[in-house]
Amino acid sequence: MSDEEITYTTVRFHKSSDLQNRERADETQGPREAGHRECSVPWHLIAIPLGVLCSILLVTVAVLVTHIFQYSQEKHELQKTLNKPHQENSTMQNDRYLTEEMLKNKSKDYDALKHDLDILNRTLNRCYQETKFVLDSKQHRGTQVKGHWFCCGIKCYYFIMDKKHWKGCEQTCRDCSLSLLKIDDDDELKFLQLQIKPNTYWIGFSYDTKTKKWQWSDGGPSKLDLNTAKFDLNTGRCAFLSRARLDNDICDQFYPCICEKRLD
Repeated sequence: MSDEEITYTTVRFHKSSDLQNRERADETQGPREAGHRECSVPWHLIAIPLGVLCSILLVTVAVLVTHIFQYSQEKHELQKTLNKPHQENSTMQNDRYLTEEMLKNKSKDYDALKHDLDILNRTLNRCYQETKFVLDSKQHRGTQVKGHWFCCGIKCYYFIMDKKHWKGCEQTCRDCSLSLLKIDDDDELKFLQLQIKPNTYWIGFSYDTKTKKWQWSDGGPSKLDLNTAKFDLNTGRCAFLSRARLDNDICDQFYPCICEKRLD
């Protein structure tokens, strides 16, 4: 009985020794395996933080781009605001320049009009009051010519109201010891147009088929600027005067006449 116990004890001792050796072996390998497990971290544990970090970076970049765009817009608006006074100033300067030019032109027009009025006033101051007349025709005894006349300067003007063709007016003026009107200059033209009633009158200006020129009945010179009048031979070869213009028409038309008599 005691031998068996000793034997059992011995076997048990050996088992205990083997167990201890295993435990020691496990203890020796334990740290290595533990270290190996620490280095083998699963991939999803790394991917999640990286994804979060990328998301934060994208959001940061988007915010920065938004702020940059807003800054650019604000800078552009500020530049427009700063440029607006300059543009308004340029516009005001341009308007001022145009206004000054317009005033200069108006001043020139006023000076020219004042000059014309001064000439007319001086001329009118030398004129007599309009008077009606009845003249006997020397060519046709017993024939009377009626109209009105007035004198200005060295001329007297006879407005014969009987309508005649151009040759008839020329003959009537001659029969009354007068001549068909000759206009000496632009001042006389303007003066006569102010005196003319709403009518059209033959004057002593016509186209001569022999000389092929427009000329006055007495053949003398005139300082009248005829460039402003556009005479067309297709329209007619005799000139007339109205309140609005100096023009030409067919010589057979019937109009009143303006005759003249020089006092010199």
